[in-house]
Amino acid sequence: MKTFAAEARSRFDVILQELEFAGPEMDQNQDAYPLVMHVRYHRGDVTVHTSLVLAYAGEEYVHTSLLWAGGAPIRSRRVTVGEDTAHTGYQMRRALDKHAQATPDLLAHRDRSG
Repeated sequence: MKTFAAEARSRFDVILQELEFAGPEMDQNQDAYPLVMHVRYHRGDVTVHTSLVLAYAGEEYVHTSLLWAGGAPIRSRRVTVGEDTAHTGYQMRRALDKHAQATPDLLAHRDRSG
């Protein structure tokens, strides 16, 4: 968890602080498999959520998504930023780089389109 959280923070902190996000919040499931480590940032009704998933048979990947909380009559909406293999530290860092770079554009697109 320490390595994933540190790597996620090193990629997302500056970008998301500039966009006025609070965070990060970090946690992991302790008693379930697959093991999932989470890092989340919040701003208003939107959450940036990146996770490292370690599952059976070597299924290891980084998943990042944006979640807009909806209030009636608007429904919640989730957009996947990316989901990339993370069998090695290099692959994990590369996935985090890619996701962090894509996040501001997706947020701006959503802000423009409502």
